Amino acid sequence: MKKALALTATLLILALAPYTLNNLRKPSTIVFALGGIESCDSAGDTVNEFNVGNSVYVKGSGLEPGGTYHIYIVRDYSNWLFSETHISDLYIVAGPIIVDVDASGYIENQPVLIWESASIGEYDIWADSQTDGETDFYDECDAIDNLGVNDAGFIVISEMLLIAVPMLLAYSLIITSLKRRSITRNNGYSKP
Repeated sequence: MKKALALTATLLILALAPYTLNNLRKPSTIVFALGGIESCDSAGDTVNEFNVGNSVYVKGSGLEPGGTYHIYIVRDYSNWLFSETHISDLYIVAGPIIVDVDASGYIENQPVLIWESASIGEYDIWADSQTDGETDFYDECDAIDNLGVNDAGFIVISEMLLIAVPMLLAYSLIITSLKRRSITRNNGYSKP
């Protein structure tokens, strides 16, 4: 029985290690310039953790009223610096998605679909103002979602992780049940 429990614990640790280690990063502080953007679902509810294949939307407020923005999804980037981070420094996954901002500073017709089918990884969202500031450089007129979870704006995980834990628990229960039946059949003694 000890071997079965040890095996189950080892499998559980191996299955959860990448996800757990990923979540142990030191938390950071979110900094927005003029306004804020966030990853969300089609209903506009903020989401920072998506499953593979999910659609990713963006919403924004406090942006330049009447402005136009190019929105990009980029691989998580940890060196965002005003007037130094250039579009060529970033690994662009999706975009530009061109959005207009209403008179109140909200993205028009939000939430806006920015990625139809997400794939595993950690990502930031960058809204590059085309109205003010310097285009193709991250500056004080832009907005980023880069610290929603860990040091990324959002993450995309595999659904396999969600399946692995219940499977390991079921395996553990089956092994334990079989071991108990074996002990019962042997008059309370476990075979070596």
